[in-house]
Amino acid sequence: MNATNPARIAAPRRCKGGLTAAALFAVAMLAGQARAAAPLQPVTIAVTTTNVQLLLPQIAETQGFFARHGIKATLTMVKGDAVSVPALVSGSVQFAVMTATPALVADAKGAQIRIVSPLSTYPQQIVMRTALAKQLGITAASPLASKIAALKGHTVAVMDVGGGLQYQLQAVLISHGIAPSAVPVIGMAPYSAELIALQRGAVDVIAPAVPFGQLAVAKGYGVMIANIWGGEVPELRGTPFEVMSVNQKWAATHAPTVIAVQAALQEAMTYLHAHLAATAGLAHKLQPFVPAAVQTAAVGTGAGFPTGTTITQTQFAAMQSFAKLSGAKTATVTYQQAIWSH
Repeated sequence: MNATNPARIAAPRRCKGGLTAAALFAVAMLAGQARAAAPLQPVTIAVTTTNVQLLLPQIAETQGFFARHGIKATLTMVKGDAVSVPALVSGSVQFAVMTATPALVADAKGAQIRIVSPLSTYPQQIVMRTALAKQLGITAASPLASKIAALKGHTVAVMDVGGGLQYQLQAVLISHGIAPSAVPVIGMAPYSAELIALQRGAVDVIAPAVPFGQLAVAKGYGVMIANIWGGEVPELRGTPFEVMSVNQKWAATHAPTVIAVQAALQEAMTYLHAHLAATAGLAHKLQPFVPAAVQTAAVGTGAGFPTGTTITQTQFAAMQSFAKLSGAKTATVTYQQAIWSH
């Protein structure tokens, strides 16, 4: 896994009124203590999975960080970005965990979504079924370019067509000179269904999020083509990918609640990096069918997770570069349009 993560380099961001993000966090900490005996503010957060890369909201909930900051969070499972984005836009949820590119695409169409915090970097793991890889002479040790080229003409299953994982796949293909049209995609959910399809030979390649690629390899179903989460694709290292977003219209009248959610996520980040083994244990508890050893390897050194809720201008530029590389139309979206500020 890559040792450096730009998501960890967060320069102080001044918000309206001259306060830095760190000062806002301190204010939120004090406000959270003052609200300890007050009724909790209910919010609904759409989440797409309990996978490793989306552990921060789960940590904030299970460790009581949301409650400490006066938030009663209800984590509602939805089937991918294709559901979470419309749910956020419609106001049926106040917050949503989603991949950054669909959020930017929605903003380009006038959706008024604002990113509150990064949650993790690129989580995809591309795996080809074992028999096909053997037929093509591909092993995990083959050069990355050869493995990516081997995808041409083979159907890849992603969680949802139009979601962030499809954009990741397209970015990898384009960066290796391959037109996305040369690699057909189909939607398949949940991730466990992708593993079953790969095992049965119903699909040639799967491109799930961590740790399902590692799980497929561990079970002997396939060969790792590209472990993006592990930093194998240089172009996709470190940039915020999974994010927490808010409905801007709602946030405009609920700024203290948004600040409190940010503060709870900040505590979750601090906890994660200080308790990697416990984090892997939580991942295993949420997904007991994934062996503990696989979850531990997926959490790794924690390099895939941010250490702060701020998204810098530099990180936003990297997010936009990825969106352009993947073919998404987001060039008109500015930092101010995409990132929430108080």
